[in-house]
Amino acid sequence: MTLQESHQNVLDIFAAIKSVVGEDGWDGGTESEWNGCSSQGEAGAQFMLTAIRNQSLSGTPDDLTKQVAERLKSKLGIEGIRVQHDKTLSPARTVIGYPNGYNGGTAADGYGFQFQTDPNFVGIIIYGHCVPGVPPKLGTPLNPRPSESPTASR
Repeated sequence: MTLQESHQNVLDIFAAIKSVVGEDGWDGGTESEWNGCSSQGEAGAQFMLTAIRNQSLSGTPDDLTKQVAERLKSKLGIEGIRVQHDKTLSPARTVIGYPNGYNGGTAADGYGFQFQTDPNFVGIIIYGHCVPGVPPKLGTPLNPRPSESPTASR
């Protein structure tokens, strides 16, 4: 996988989630960044995106989270997503943790995501695959400045 493919994979996951949750309400709550990582013992780069939406859901947290899991499977082929519940949070949240379940960590290459929802909140953290290379310089197409980022205007 290349830097571009890893970056696009994160954006595709976010787009699939938004297609279920809704396109609006993410303003000011979406950030992304590139970080260094180790890719099979060599220099690597990993793209990460976090997003928060503080707006009422169009359905119940359980129904919406199940729809997100189905959309990720049908659009991106992501298998084995488990819908779980975290009752330690207030209010309790319906959650997804991929690939190892909620709070189960990421894949060996750092890839994974968490999705949380309650009736008035959605929170997402997506960790892209750590791939060979160095994080793209700020201000380049793969790493635009925050004001230039496609996620900044959504």
